[in-house]
Amino acid sequence: MTKLVVIAGPTASGKSDLAIAMAQKFNGEIISADAMQIYRELDIGTAKVTLTERKLVPHHLIDIIGMTDQFSVADFVARADAAIVDIVSRGKLPIIAGGTGFYVKALLGEQPLDFVASDAQEVIDLKQRDLSDLMSELQRLDSTLANKVDQHNKQRIIRAIEIARHGAHVKKTMRPKYDALVVGIDWSRDILYERINSRAQTMIDAGLLTEANRILNAGGENIQAGKAIGYKEFFPYLYGDITLDEAITKMQQDSRRYAKRQLTYLRHQIPGLIWLDGAQSQAELATRIESWV
Repeated sequence: MTKLVVIAGPTASGKSDLAIAMAQKFNGEIISADAMQIYRELDIGTAKVTLTERKLVPHHLIDIIGMTDQFSVADFVARADAAIVDIVSRGKLPIIAGGTGFYVKALLGEQPLDFVASDAQEVIDLKQRDLSDLMSELQRLDSTLANKVDQHNKQRIIRAIEIARHGAHVKKTMRPKYDALVVGIDWSRDILYERINSRAQTMIDAGLLTEANRILNAGGENIQAGKAIGYKEFFPYLYGDITLDEAITKMQQDSRRYAKRQLTYLRHQIPGLIWLDGAQSQAELATRIESWV
């Protein structure tokens, strides 16, 4: 059974740094499990590792689609599975690192999936239709799915239509079984929030507003990337409706709330997850890997 390490945790907890340290120590390569780092041209607000860090350790599933493209959890699992096979074939250890708990859960086989890949042209065509028309289409295709979907979220309705249209014709793919060492990085709430607040200002200094403006010009919250915390809070500022300080405060507040949701999800949805103390995570994880590999 293929062995892999999974490093999860809330935003700003230090997942990337820990993954790089473990990859260097144990001859590994990193697969990003972050729903925002997939987008090209969005580096600062998604907290991507730098190009220098990527030269130290190969990273996969970063910068793989354009900011207006669609990407589903099924797309992630298919690409992650392929990357794992590639990494293992070269005698290296796959290390999954990211804060999108749903991606992690699906990769580990704990979340049933409809493996229907997104079709770019189909998504473009569906986006031209209004919300009520899309819901009528989904209701006609699959009333059960229509009753479950968020009827105010156009992106999710479009994805549901794709699944309703093509899911019945797709053979269920046999998922590989992984022997996964799954860890989460744990900080006291005060320290975690301090890290989140500090990172917000660092991102601003690094040019976050340029990226936020780029997303706004591409469609703002009408595109998947534009719904991300760290960008959408600055749209009102860029429109001139609020001050920069107000936008930063909102970003920090939303990030703290998101971290709380991430922690809740990981605690209740990822079986076998081992929590590591944030300050001691490198030493703790190294010890666990040495006794497990």
